[in-house]
Amino acid sequence: MKHLFFLSLSLILLGSCVPHKKIRYFNDIKDEQEGNIDFQEPPQITLQPNDVVEIDINSVSKETNEYFLKSGSAVDKEYSGNTYQLSAKGTVILPLIGQILLKDKTQEEAEEIIKEAALKYLQSPTVDVRLVSFQITVLGEVNNPGIYNISNSKATILEALGYAGDLTIYGKRENVLLIRNVKDEKKYLRFNLNDSQVLSSQEFYLRNNDVLYIEPSKGKSSADDNAYRILPLVISTLTFVTVLISLSR
Repeated sequence: MKHLFFLSLSLILLGSCVPHKKIRYFNDIKDEQEGNIDFQEPPQITLQPNDVVEIDINSVSKETNEYFLKSGSAVDKEYSGNTYQLSAKGTVILPLIGQILLKDKTQEEAEEIIKEAALKYLQSPTVDVRLVSFQITVLGEVNNPGIYNISNSKATILEALGYAGDLTIYGKRENVLLIRNVKDEKKYLRFNLNDSQVLSSQEFYLRNNDVLYIEPSKGKSSADDNAYRILPLVISTLTFVTVLISLSR
């Protein structure tokens, strides 16, 4: 009876096995090799409509600085700091300064634009702009799917998977799907994490609101199918054997 149970359990487990090669990253990097990886420079992040930015403006006048301190809006409650949300046209309205167009500007360019506009009202102003609404979404065969806010506005594909607790053993590493907003369109790319060339790809660094989807491998569906096929047979067999033992006593 005990031997039959363990035999049945072994059949189920064997049916759910995934080849070791399928769950490794970067199979083309051999264990005995060492070398350099040609990483690309992180792309310049540009501000886009509906982004939330923290803008700190300071000058030698403490009284004037108070004009640029704001609080009380829904954005301020969701994010810490002196935050503004870009409009659908990519603009923000600053106290004293008025409306400023920041769409498609890097954070450094936005700082220079605001500083130049502030010179009309402030003496020796300093401006600091930071994107605070940078987030990515990781879905599918990962241990902790969800939406993740990135404080430094920079994240790679591997860091995103790290936030999500890594792929499960059933995650399809050779076909990772990236969905990205490009202007008014949704575009997608696919990556093979079994190939180290992904590390030198321009798309290795994620953009704001990127979505990563990890497809389940055929091994998972096969394992589920095997379990559903074998388990009723095991239960029936065990029940039959139990009845026979009871009748023989």
